Order: sequence, then structure tokens, then C-alpha cells
Amino acid sequence: MLERDVFIGDTYQIGEAIIQVTQSRIPCSTISKRLGIPGILPRIVATGYTGYLCRVLEEGIVRKDSQIKLLERHPDSVSILFSNEVYFHRRKDIEAMEKIVAVPELAEDWSEPLTGRLAKLK
Repeated sequence: MLERDVFIGDTYQIGEAIIQVTQSRIPCSTISKRLGIPGILPRIVATGYTGYLCRVLEEGIVRKDSQIKLLERHPDSVSILFSNEVYFHRRKDIEAMEKIVAVPELAEDWSEPLTGRLAKLK
């Protein structure tokens, strides 16, 4: 499931568990060392394909062959890829940041910095 196709607030079933997408993943600065690829961090950030994080809404057994099923597409349609574009490259785009922080399911780890940026820009 690519970042362009996954939206903040989307709900999925994996095995017996129910999860909800809450934010994009921000790669740590040690990723180059871990992967053994010098300079990979800026290349990952440039693509916007950083991964994403979810909250568990309902615990359940997940097996390696468990299917991933979209249960509900969030109506605000704020993709992970769009979020990354705004967060990393459109740092002064007030309208785009407002669209992202308006999604109630957005994790605080993202809503707080974006809200702070908005306050400074207004």
C-alpha cells in the first residue's frame, strides 16, 4: 500500500486486528547507517515514500499471511504522500497545512508541529 493510496484516518483490518492510519513516518537520522547506504535519508524524504504509522483500534491476531482489507476510506482524503509533500517541501503552504490538521485522526506528533508552523505564519 503506497503512500499515495493511503489516507490519514483510513481504517484497515489485518487478520483479526483493526488499525487506523494516523500519520506519516519521519525517518530517523540513523537510517543511512542502519541500511548501510550513505545519504539515503534525503533521498527517502525527497520521494515522500517514508511509510506511515497506525493506531490499533481493535486488538487481534495477525499472521504473516493475513490479508489487509480496507474497511473505511477517510472522507477528507489527505494522503500520506500529500502530507509528506507539505511537511517537508511546502513548509509555508497555509491552506495545505490547515487541510492536514483538520483531520481529527491525525496524531499529535504531526498536528502539534503543523499547528505551530501555522501560528508562526499567520
